[in-house]
Amino acid sequence: MSTSRQDLRGLLSRVDASVSLLHTKYPRDREFFESIDGIFSDVLAQSSREDEDWVYGMIDWICTRHCMPYPAA
Repeated sequence: MSTSRQDLRGLLSRVDASVSLLHTKYPRDREFFESIDGIFSDVLAQSSREDEDWVYGMIDWICTRHCMPYPAA
């Protein structure tokens, strides 16, 4: 069963709020991107097929907001 868009928004908001903490915990880019990729993958796994493009857009927004060179594809 897919998570509602409202719940997905909550998950992504928590990711957005914790990016700085994750970067402190994983100061090396590779480790940081592995951890954040896992989190983004978990959110995507909970989304419905219809919400995938929206989730990718939100991931792109989070990455842009934090100046993270992360592809949203």
